[in-house]
Amino acid sequence: MKGEGRRALLVLGFGHFVNDLHTSTLYPLLPLIARRLNLSEAEVFWLAPLLNLTSSLMQPVYGFLADRYTRRAFAVVGPAIAGSFISLIGTATSYGMLLLLLILGGIGNGAFHPQGAALVARANEHRRRLALSTFSSSGTLGFALGPMIITAIVAATDLTHTYLLMPLGWVATLLIFRYGPREDRHPSDKREVFGSLTSTLRGVWRPMLSLYLITVSRSATYVMTNSYMPFILTHRGYSLRETGGLLTAYLLAGACGSFFGGAVAERFGGRWLTLGTGILIPLFLATAALTTGPLSVAALIAGGFALMSVFPVNVATAQELAPGETSTVSALMMGFAWGVGSMSPALCEPLTRTFGFEGVLAAMAAFPLATSFLTLWIPDERALLLRPRVASPHPAE
Repeated sequence: MKGEGRRALLVLGFGHFVNDLHTSTLYPLLPLIARRLNLSEAEVFWLAPLLNLTSSLMQPVYGFLADRYTRRAFAVVGPAIAGSFISLIGTATSYGMLLLLLILGGIGNGAFHPQGAALVARANEHRRRLALSTFSSSGTLGFALGPMIITAIVAATDLTHTYLLMPLGWVATLLIFRYGPREDRHPSDKREVFGSLTSTLRGVWRPMLSLYLITVSRSATYVMTNSYMPFILTHRGYSLRETGGLLTAYLLAGACGSFFGGAVAERFGGRWLTLGTGILIPLFLATAALTTGPLSVAALIAGGFALMSVFPVNVATAQELAPGETSTVSALMMGFAWGVGSMSPALCEPLTRTFGFEGVLAAMAAFPLATSFLTLWIPDERALLLRPRVASPHPAE
């Protein structure tokens, strides 16, 4: 990577780390928040989908605007907004206040993601998969460390001191503003840009839909595991610190999978990576949910690694399918697909009353296996490199 590409990856990777660290602090606190605000399980399991509604489902809108105006502004302000509001969730005195903090924090989170990915890819075009794997794994690393850090803070003080994480978001914003990549504003005919977007996506809708469904299935399983495991572990007698530590191990494994997945895909191809991990995921997560002790812990960690391995590969493939719409398609893969998948804990909550958290989680693990075969409808990397670029109202980056 060139110097500019490395610097872009460093500061934007740190922003991704901080952004996702704040987001993951919600999950280990769910049992504590439920007790403090006297919430039902249904109310609790709609908190994460609400956060993802503004942070993930709205990302295509942020990406569309950024592709037409400026990606840099979205990437700069995102971490500060996310950190300012999400770090206050422990101070919420009512369910309504908690919802408002999550909505506002989610807006900042969503504003950063697709723009950060697009800027990293533009600065590292010749090593796109490796750069995006590093960028993705930095966010997953932050997401992994969030539970451990916030449980340590809460255990040392109390739930109302979650605000101690707020300065991290502002540090990330200042670093991106000072050292982040600059971009040339590209002129475009605002009357034609939406038509160009639909024309571009119409030409690649089959592989894009396959990528989308693969991402939804894995994000749904990933978020469900992250949401249900605290309750499973609490029921098994684990303390708050132990629960946070195991969630951190699961999420750290996801960060490693996200990083090494890009390297494996560059060597052997994303198709084989998707199929191979799709076969292993049900085995790992069913074992984690239905057994106890070291075997359950090892299977949980292996499941996190396998689940996250294809996410950056899918984003890179989507960008290559529509090179003139990098922010928009990054948002579809990173945001909209993740947002839809994140609804799984709330939507499946009624089933947990009959089958328990363990039974529902074990059954959900088959979803990624079913969608893995859709990779056969996605062009391989060599075909994508040889295909002509789709016309765009502004120069492809």
